[in-house]
Amino acid sequence: MHGLNGAGSTGLFRDCLSGLVFALVIVTYCISFSALIFQGELSGGLNLGLSALLTGTVITCFIVALTSTLAPAGAGPDTPAVAVMSVLATAIAANTVLSGMSAELTVIHVMIAISAATLLTGLLLFAIGAFRLGVWLRFVPYPVIGGFLAASGWLLITGGIEVMTGVSPQLAAGSITKLFSSENVLQLLLGGGFAVGVFVLRRTIDSFLVLPVTFFLSVVLVDLLLLGVGLVDDFGGIPAWYLAGATDVKFWLPVPALFEHQIDWTALLLATAEIGAVCGVTAISVLLDVSSLEVARQQSADLDKELKYNGVANIVCGLAGGAAGNLSLSGSILIQEAGAVSRFSGVAAAAFTALVLFFGADVARLIPTPLLGGLLAYLGLVVLTEALLRSPAQRSLTEGLLAGAIMVVIVYSGYLLGVMLGIVGACLLFAISYSRIGVVRRHLTRLEFASNVERSPQDAALLREHGAQIHVLWLAGFIFFGSSNRLFEFIKHTMDDQKHPNVRFLVLDFSGVPGLDTSAVLSIVKLRNYCDERAAFIAFAGLNEALQNAFSTAGIITPDGPHRAFPDRNEALEWCENRLLSEYTTDDPTEDRFEDWLKGVFGDELEPARLMSYFTRKTFKDGQVVLKQGGRANSVEILATGCVAITVTDENGHLIRLRRMAAQTVIGEMGFFRRAPRVAAVVAEQPTVVYRLTRKNFEKMQEEDPKAAAAFYRLIVQVLSDRLEFANREISALV
Repeated sequence: MHGLNGAGSTGLFRDCLSGLVFALVIVTYCISFSALIFQGELSGGLNLGLSALLTGTVITCFIVALTSTLAPAGAGPDTPAVAVMSVLATAIAANTVLSGMSAELTVIHVMIAISAATLLTGLLLFAIGAFRLGVWLRFVPYPVIGGFLAASGWLLITGGIEVMTGVSPQLAAGSITKLFSSENVLQLLLGGGFAVGVFVLRRTIDSFLVLPVTFFLSVVLVDLLLLGVGLVDDFGGIPAWYLAGATDVKFWLPVPALFEHQIDWTALLLATAEIGAVCGVTAISVLLDVSSLEVARQQSADLDKELKYNGVANIVCGLAGGAAGNLSLSGSILIQEAGAVSRFSGVAAAAFTALVLFFGADVARLIPTPLLGGLLAYLGLVVLTEALLRSPAQRSLTEGLLAGAIMVVIVYSGYLLGVMLGIVGACLLFAISYSRIGVVRRHLTRLEFASNVERSPQDAALLREHGAQIHVLWLAGFIFFGSSNRLFEFIKHTMDDQKHPNVRFLVLDFSGVPGLDTSAVLSIVKLRNYCDERAAFIAFAGLNEALQNAFSTAGIITPDGPHRAFPDRNEALEWCENRLLSEYTTDDPTEDRFEDWLKGVFGDELEPARLMSYFTRKTFKDGQVVLKQGGRANSVEILATGCVAITVTDENGHLIRLRRMAAQTVIGEMGFFRRAPRVAAVVAEQPTVVYRLTRKNFEKMQEEDPKAAAAFYRLIVQVLSDRLEFANREISALV
């Protein structure tokens, strides 16, 4: 449907009609833009400027129409970029006035600067698109974009007022008096009334024809009125009401002009910032127009391709004497609403604009300056409204105020300073907002959350009794100057508030922390010093390589120091548990203690020896496999002394430790009772003693001693219940 030749005769007619509508509107815009750029002492360059704007429209519209991923598309000079070109022209004029340069040569300098800005804009856009860097433009903070657009809108309004009256609006008393003098009041009323009227009509009547129809009808009515009352007998007879000398187009080629005129390169170099601003504004305009058109049409665009071919269009424009242009949001929507069905609509718009460029540009002298200024003021109202009232800025008062502040800085100090301060302000605003979130995502003690080590009943009881001494903190996000001190204060406040028992161990899980800055390292140093004073220990978990190096360099983690680093949270918590247990127990589990545990389980109901007569004692050295992954589950074991690790070897051969079990528990029961292969291996982590019950002896016990078998079942149920309670408590703590 959007191909160049796929629409048929009806589609061709619709494309031509929509292209004509867009051409009429864009030509009107070009006339207004030329009046904005070339005013006052630069008014003699109106025709050159109009030629550059029309040339830029023809080239960009043609190339963008054929290459855009959002066809059908229109293109041409964009209002923010034109507003910056106006600032560029003013800067060039100010730089040349001291040298006594003639007005004609000053205009030549302005045109060279515009051509250079267009060429550099094309190279910038092409480079961004060719190197597929377009995604980075999407990270520009909205307050900067909003302030940028708002300033462009305000400059269009003030530029429109200057076009109406010939007076630059300023806060000085003399300027205000001159602006509202008797000879300017009528122009202000007419131009302002036109701008406000079209603005209201466009929001009342949902039709793209409102603006062009209203503008052309207003031009005819004002021309006839001036003729009817006898104020003029020839258009252009009143300089305040008509553009002087806009009789035909003077074509412009920048390269020959460099050799035909004596160029003051210093004046051009002094306008480098403004030339750079044109490049930046156009790049942002492409981003905004593409993003907005994606939303309006509910389709996705290739931003890199859009940037690349908009760059090609501007390179051609710069060499051919055209002004910078790009994909137009309003123009693309206008073409679509006018009935376009293919890319040919943009090609047709370029062709109609070319006809005006070569044969009909002298109609500019028929348009009263109040209406030209009013059209600029209308565009300014639209941009200002979109930037400050109908944008995402309205969702946040802070961002809206920042966008307004950026607008004020740009208006009074220029785009470069405004954008720089805006980016700094947006970053500070983000830092303040981000720091409010905090980096502590979850905070629990050992009473609510345990390591994945299954301990003996005695050790489990001790940890339940003294677990409040261990605190576990899950950290997340980048830790920087705005959040690092809050982290320190949070932990300090927690430790100060908890007495009897004191906080003795901190597990800080950094697995969700991608990085930190120097301020964060200093805060961790403060935390280490504070813990040293309180005889508390820090276990750092999940440190990436950069964090590990930073903490080691700062002396927070040392090989023989009290604070340690661990690969993950579980190992860190296990270390804290072991240190806490070592302060309350001195003896390692023995087989005598194992027997005492069995007596405690069975009580007076059954002598342990009666049950254990069906078990076989097995010993394992450190590293020996107790149960093999994938093996037949023909036995169930009771772990008497030592400890074992439950491990799984994945399909890539990587060994993963799932759980650790200390003495006085049961292992292998799941596969045994389900008669399924072992899904994990059990490996001794130190000298270990287990008692093994084979399936044959289990069946024998059921036949010979049902009471012993029932006691064994109760042991299994008790162990599984304890594990289920542990799992439920952990899930509840993490929810």
